[in-house]
Amino acid sequence: MKKIIAAIDALHFSDEQVEAFKYIAREAESPLTVVCLDDIVSELTPMGTMYPGGYAYNYEQITAESRAALEFQRDKNLKQLHEICDGSNVDIKVRETAGVPAEKVVEESRFADLLLIGNSTSFATLYDTDPPRFVKDLLAEAECPVMVLPEVMSPVKEIIFSYNGTFSSMYAIRQFTELFPGYADMPVKVVYVAENNNKVMPWEPQLREYLDMHYDTVEYIILNGEPATEFLALLIHRKDCIVTYGAYGRSGVSRFFHRSDADNILRTVNIPVFITHP
Repeated sequence: MKKIIAAIDALHFSDEQVEAFKYIAREAESPLTVVCLDDIVSELTPMGTMYPGGYAYNYEQITAESRAALEFQRDKNLKQLHEICDGSNVDIKVRETAGVPAEKVVEESRFADLLLIGNSTSFATLYDTDPPRFVKDLLAEAECPVMVLPEVMSPVKEIIFSYNGTFSSMYAIRQFTELFPGYADMPVKVVYVAENNNKVMPWEPQLREYLDMHYDTVEYIILNGEPATEFLALLIHRKDCIVTYGAYGRSGVSRFFHRSDADNILRTVNIPVFITHP
């Protein structure tokens, strides 16, 4: 078994999001710990940015009515979450925590094998980026592999390993393989986008030897063109696969794994994206 944690906003989550987390835990044949993040103070402060002069806020300035309403909503959501989890065929623990959401999740990830987050999870009060800043921060800073899930999860029918011969891309493949041994009979595609006119997949004999020991059916695909564009075209209409990436937001890696490329995938496609870095 592996330790899998899932991060949710205690004030904003859906039944479908929780079901997606449960699906991945079942696929990994592991229990699930749901970390409920409480950031009520941030929810109550956006008005301070709406006036030119702004105003300082503290607990005394937050209206008791607004805080009480958010606490009521949080407690209602947590009760709903416990009901969903208690009736599950997955071993689930619910852990409540307060503080800066990204910092709390990074701390939790230090002691986890896999972190699950929804692709729209955001703690921004007025506006946010796409993907949300919270998601991007976790992808860069988490201390375990991260899988970003769509709002509605479709059954997985294929694994797609993005590969370019770098240590980071192979590291992501190995991490995924260790986490999901039950996918041995799942069809696998290894996708390499030719870089620098190199139309030969790097270290292909060694890669084949490794994957043949873990998967029954593996197909190797070489694409030509700009890596991010080609990969997006391959995935844009898919809903039934998982794709792996390596080295999100880290320096010294191939352009195929630049942060902006992974962001484009997260922004556009509706599939689980597995990202990790050494």
